[in-house]
Amino acid sequence: MPEPLAEKRSQGPLIATIDLLFLLVSFFVLLLYFSQQRQSEAQIQLEAAQQTLARITGEEQADVSATLAEMAPLLETFMVRQREDAERTRRAAAQEVRRRARETFKLTYEVLPGGQVRHEQRTYALPAFKAEVVDALRRTYWISFRAAARPETPFGEVVAQRKLVLENAGEFDTYWDNVTQRQDDAKR
Repeated sequence: MPEPLAEKRSQGPLIATIDLLFLLVSFFVLLLYFSQQRQSEAQIQLEAAQQTLARITGEEQADVSATLAEMAPLLETFMVRQREDAERTRRAAAQEVRRRARETFKLTYEVLPGGQVRHEQRTYALPAFKAEVVDALRRTYWISFRAAARPETPFGEVVAQRKLVLENAGEFDTYWDNVTQRQDDAKR
């Protein structure tokens, strides 16, 4: 009678387990290598920053963290100004979009002495001009202001009236001069 053959066991699962362990060990070795490399790069950058800081401050060995702590208020001010500039730019862009969406009306008027304004053959007190003409036009148009004043009108009064009429509504005045329409016609 022949002898029973010895049963051979498969080594497949053992080989797969060894391969998996090898891959895990390789992964952790690579992870350690790259983290060490990143740490050495950070150390080199820190040393370069310290040398640059030492050149700027004139010290032999500058302490980056102490210098950054001293500069924190300055950096905070810088960041606040950057945010303000960004907000100002955003507001200007939004204003430009609104301006392009509305028609522009050219408002021509003459500044008279004593707080009076002449517009379309009618004389207004400044508050009445602002309420009846300017505010009414602002509801539907962007206003392009064109003002004239006689030379005898005090300049300070002209500026005060301009400030009140414009009131920073986003419109623009195209030109200010101290010449009347009759003087412009006489030059031509």
